[in-house]
Amino acid sequence: MTDPADHPIPRSQSAAMALILRAVSRDGYRWYHVQTAPEERILEALRKLDERHRILLDRRARNLRREAGLPLAQAVLGPGPRGGRWPLVLLADRRLPGEAMERVDRKPLPWPAWRGEAWRPTYELYRDERGRWTWRLVEAFYRELLEEALHYAQRGDWPRLVGHLKVLGNLPAYRGVWLQIQDIRRRVQAVWGDQHLRSPGGGWQAPPWRTALEGWPRTPLSPIGMRLWPEEGEPRTVGEWLWRRP
Repeated sequence: MTDPADHPIPRSQSAAMALILRAVSRDGYRWYHVQTAPEERILEALRKLDERHRILLDRRARNLRREAGLPLAQAVLGPGPRGGRWPLVLLADRRLPGEAMERVDRKPLPWPAWRGEAWRPTYELYRDERGRWTWRLVEAFYRELLEEALHYAQRGDWPRLVGHLKVLGNLPAYRGVWLQIQDIRRRVQAVWGDQHLRSPGGGWQAPPWRTALEGWPRTPLSPIGMRLWPEEGEPRTVGEWLWRRP
């Protein structure tokens, strides 16, 4: 692959995060630089990265560079642009000249989501207590979700609590994220149990938001076997996306 228009785009946020996770944990791409590029200039951005770091090589050419001891780099895009900008991360097996790069084992790799009409750091890739790479919510966003959930629970505002919990259940539930939303659930249940769960007769009643948990993932998400690319008929490359843009 030499044409940036042929660069593939992942089918979802979870798939983009799976690609990054695989590149870091399996292929040794431990250096990174996260940025966003203007949608109308994404081809130019990919072309320039390829000129400097050969990010558009196919698997065979990449293996030859690895055997020769040359730097390896690749770019992973988000599943699509929002607000006129497209998120991407440049990954490499060593620090690349001319790039402001960080090591993921020294500083967790932040990955953005579209929140509040802007791309904001939302997830971070890190090693968990077992020494395995996974994703979690950045601390500020986790605290925001927790405080909102506890606010609704303390007020007894179960309709809004139901909606909030459904949003949590739709997050890409990699192990770190999964553990965080389970922690939020436990704290909400503790508050609700203390203040609202007992009926006037002293018995226990089921919380009205329990149905919101039925859609939650029962186990953490795994990138193994995940469908990474869009289905037939959807844009599968940057060129197809731009061609179908209104």
